[in-house]
Amino acid sequence: MASDRTVYRVQPEAHEWKLTKYRERIRRFPTQAAAVEDGRQAARASQPSQLVVHDHPDKIETESTYQDNPFPPRG
Repeated sequence: MASDRTVYRVQPEAHEWKLTKYRERIRRFPTQAAAVEDGRQAARASQPSQLVVHDHPDKIETESTYQDNPFPPRG
């Protein structure tokens, strides 16, 4: 089942942090905390959505879902 949620990601990029929506970069930030806060605000404003925070390019640190959360699955 495809997700209809908007997915925001915070990922390291060089010596900065980037916030992306799908795969388009929205902004760059000097700290992870600043990128996460901006991502959290964006995700809350465009529910249903998800914020995925990476501590390395391919490693997920945390995930937050705003509005309908499909987990745990029904049944």
